[in-house]
Order: sequence, then structure tokens, then C-alpha cells
Amino acid sequence: MLDSDSARDLARANLYRYLSLATLPPGDRRFQRLREGDFGALVAAAAQWIRADAVFHPEQLGPGEIHPAELDPAALLPGEDDVDRAYWELFGHSVSKDCPPYENEYYANHDVTFRSERLADIAGFYRAFGLDRCGAVRERIDHLTFEAEFLQIVIARQLYAADQGLDAAHVEVCRQAQRSFFVEHLGWWLPAFGVQLEALGGCSFYRGLGRFVRGFAASERAVLEVPPFTELPVAHTDVSEPEGACFDCELNPESGASPLAPVSLEGRTP
Repeated sequence: MLDSDSARDLARANLYRYLSLATLPPGDRRFQRLREGDFGALVAAAAQWIRADAVFHPEQLGPGEIHPAELDPAALLPGEDDVDRAYWELFGHSVSKDCPPYENEYYANHDVTFRSERLADIAGFYRAFGLDRCGAVRERIDHLTFEAEFLQIVIARQLYAADQGLDAAHVEVCRQAQRSFFVEHLGWWLPAFGVQLEALGGCSFYRGLGRFVRGFAASERAVLEVPPFTELPVAHTDVSEPEGACFDCELNPESGASPLAPVSLEGRTP
């Protein structure tokens, strides 16, 4: 049986998994996982947990965040909405100018060298955990799908290290990597993306996803003990694409296997 801290981390991992799937094109077969009852139950249970547990509630909200207690677990999964149409209206076939799901688009600095360095830093985090670029998938590594999946994998490895009684240093490395990556690459722009998505979402699923993003960003700050970010960034979309397109990993998400599977954690509700 999981202790309370591990159970909370399992809930977090499931929500990062949800976020990584929910920002995929609806035509991607992995998106269909959201329509499966077992996964939907895990997501709803995890969302309910962060609504109720004070550990997930920050003392102060940052710009664009909402309190996790305001989240509606029932609004997180696609229903009868035309999600395919809404997705392409929101994100198009190129980078959205209104709510881009890419970290680099929220930097005011358009310098190619600067943006390439930011991608290189993201790639450094991935490679430190055995993740690397591939040529098969054409998607930038700063996409929210990849950043959320990375954090889910790191949490899963932390849980595995603790479950197997590995050296405490293994657990601490994973914990510090989560905090560092959240501060440097995900947490600062996630509320801005959520605000725009909630306002512009063409169907209830994407509006609910935007609201979830805003509450989840606040809950992650609380768990990782990160102070509020001071600004809500504005998207500064650049039509040019810096060097660095995609990554794949030893867990091979293209096969449909869950990154939690190697640690035998998926399906164990908190």
C-alpha cells in the first residue's frame, strides 16, 4: 500500500499523463485513451484529490492561476463535443498565435540563438533521464505534450526508486529535477496557456482543459514549494522554428505503452 506522499505523487503522475494526452490532436490514437473508462476514473480521482487535499493548495495564487479547489473533475474528459474541429480551429496546422502549446512562444525574445539555447536546455533535461530526439515524429520538444510527459516519467521513476528501496539519492534527484524543470520550463507559461485556452476553446472539453491547466499549475507550485510567478506572459509567436524538433525515449510512447507501466504503478488508485 502506498504511503500518503507516494499516493499524492501517483495522482500527480496521472494528471501529467492526462495533460500530455489532452494536448495531442484528437486523431492521434493516444488521445483515445481519454475515452477509456479506466483511465478516466484515474484522472477524475486524481483531480478530486488535488481539489480536497490542502497539500496541493498554495498560500497565494500567481497570475492566471485558479485555486485547485475550484476544479471540476467531471469536466476533464471529451464527451459529445466535436473536439477534432475545435482542436484545428484552436491550434491550426501551424503554430497558434493565440494559445500556442509551445514554451518558446511565450518568450518575448525572438533571437534564434536564444530560443535554440532554451530548446537545448530542455533537451538536456530529457537526456539526463535517458530521453532523446528521434527523426520519426516532427514535433518540437518544447510542446506541452512532451514537457508534461517528461514530468510524468520523472515522477514515475521517483516512485519506482522509493518502492524498490533504492538509495535516497535516486529519489532526491528525481524530486529536484521536477522542481527545476517546472520552474525553468513549464510552470511560468502554463497559466497563460490555460487562460487563453479557457477563453478561446471552441468546445467544453478545451475550455475545461484550460481551467484545469490553471488550477494544476497552482497545485504543482504548492507541492514543489515554488513561490508564485510574478508575470503572466503573452505569446510572441515566431514563424521561424529553432533547431530542435522532437524526442523519443526508451519507454517508446509510440508503442502505446504507458510510461508508468515499467514501474507497475498504472491502475493503482491513490
